Amino acid sequence: MKSRRCTALLLVLLLAGCQQDAHRRSESAEPLRAAVQERWRWEATPPAYVGMPAADPTGVAFTSALSRLILLDVAGRTLWTAGKAHLRDVAPRLTPDLVTATTEHGLAAFDRADGTARWVAELGERPNTPALGGDTFVASTWEGSLFGVDKASGTVRWRSPIPGPALGPAATDGRIAVVTWVADDNIVAGVVAVDVDTGERRWAVALPPGGVSGPAITLTEDGPAEVVAVAGDLAAHGLDLETGRELWRTPTEGAGSPEVPPLALPGGDVLVAHRLGGLALLDPAGRLRWEVASDGASVRGGPAGPSPQGRFAFPLDDGRLLLAGPEAPASIIDPPGRISGVASGAGGLLLVGTRESAGNGLTASTGW
Repeated sequence: MKSRRCTALLLVLLLAGCQQDAHRRSESAEPLRAAVQERWRWEATPPAYVGMPAADPTGVAFTSALSRLILLDVAGRTLWTAGKAHLRDVAPRLTPDLVTATTEHGLAAFDRADGTARWVAELGERPNTPALGGDTFVASTWEGSLFGVDKASGTVRWRSPIPGPALGPAATDGRIAVVTWVADDNIVAGVVAVDVDTGERRWAVALPPGGVSGPAITLTEDGPAEVVAVAGDLAAHGLDLETGRELWRTPTEGAGSPEVPPLALPGGDVLVAHRLGGLALLDPAGRLRWEVASDGASVRGGPAGPSPQGRFAFPLDDGRLLLAGPEAPASIIDPPGRISGVASGAGGLLLVGTRESAGNGLTASTGW
């Protein structure tokens, strides 16, 4: 059996080799091995594991054992633990005053200061990580709904049906919320936009089925806000947020996965990920800036970053982690077990949750 020391993520990284992207051959990964340093680790009580983490400038939140919600500070110290049955292992939503988690039946909000339960919203459906628009949480569900939940009280303000299940989270710019869906038979798919305050539908457009990612919303100073999703035609699609009109289409190597949304970046750039384990950095017009491939697959957990060194972290389904960026060498590292999710935290931290290993936990590292 592996020792506890062997489970310390990123201190026992097994380099699986460098990847070659479409523009340059990666340099040796050896400097990356030396640079990545573990700063702290939170360990789950066996056989529990850590769900997808969420981070902001002052803390990190995640679920464990499907029954505990944990909030840490940026130094890895436990601020509080709250018990709640039937928690899902998707990322909580952090706001200055709340930590809001999903359950098998709805949402549960806890006071950020001390973990006191604030409210429970019983939706009767399985929600994904909620988006926050103004004072309304917007949650998509596996059963095919969008819910608007009052942030202060947990009151359900509205429910808007969508044509099929949404296995990935919604996105919002504060006024409009968008969600992608795929029919149970995988024959049709699309994206729907609703008003955050009322749930009234703004527009709906079809997307090619066969694998559709969750959506991201990109914002620019001088151009329209865009909805970006990867679809089953092996392409990323950029849609006008106000109308749903397609603005551009850029080919990708693979189709999308609902729990692998694109990552919106400052200035309107977007990092899209596909189910064949690759990343592509696109500008606001959908033009390719950079891309990298891997020999893996990705079906759960989107990319995080960029790091201070310009890299992005992307979990692969076989338990490895792709680290790559436009101006940095690409590497694949292989921690013990499999990766439940990644996030980037304050001070350039890379936060990695693990499952299916002898010692699961959440590790924070720098130098990536």
